Amino acid sequence: MPRPRAIQAVEAPLWLAVLLDYSFSDRSALRAARLDLLGIAHDATAYPDDIPGWRLAELLLRWADQYVPARDWKRLQGRVRKRRSQ
Repeated sequence: MPRPRAIQAVEAPLWLAVLLDYSFSDRSALRAARLDLLGIAHDATAYPDDIPGWRLAELLLRWADQYVPARDWKRLQGRVRKRRSQ
């Protein structure tokens, strides 16, 4: 049984960047998915004091559960690890 998806609150901004890259580089991504993610990104950057890290992580995880297939999730985890080590 695969591990459940998780995003740490402190890594939420990093995940936001990775998910934005993913949604705009994936030709099969739905326009609605991109707009949902852009809405989250807008709120997180325009109102950073109103959206704590844990809430951003929760929103991103909900988005990923809806739009990111399991095979892509593993690849995105690798991207996060790579960016984390830089």
